[in-house]
Amino acid sequence: MDELGAEVLEALRGYVVAYQDSSRDLAHHMGLPVPDGVGLGEVLYAEQRGAPLSPTALSHRIALTSGATNALVNRLETRGLVTRSREHEDRRIVSLRATAVARSRAEQFFGPSRAHLAQTLDGYERDRLVIVRDALRELAAVLPRAR
Repeated sequence: MDELGAEVLEALRGYVVAYQDSSRDLAHHMGLPVPDGVGLGEVLYAEQRGAPLSPTALSHRIALTSGATNALVNRLETRGLVTRSREHEDRRIVSLRATAVARSRAEQFFGPSRAHLAQTLDGYERDRLVIVRDALRELAAVLPRAR
């Protein structure tokens, strides 16, 4: 790997660290322990993308056992931040949904940076964004995994 490749990986690492810091800051903003805030962030993100998570999918996303994830979801439900809903044809499938309270409080946290992020991305030509997107997907695919 040449120097530019190393700089790209260092910049990517910097983004990952900033993302993790943001997840911890969301937890603090919501008055939650970090794992609960990270879980809530994943629920919010999935819902925003139109693909709500099941508890099993959440456990895979945040690397917790099903029992620990169930306890986390119970805590979020108790605080009025998440609900379990059976909206699928197969009523056995449970979807996790953020409540209006959670969405409102999260918007207070994410709102200012969301606009800045959109403005930053809008500053790049579409062709460059496609290259960045594809490179990130390829880099993620080659990371070592313990599975």
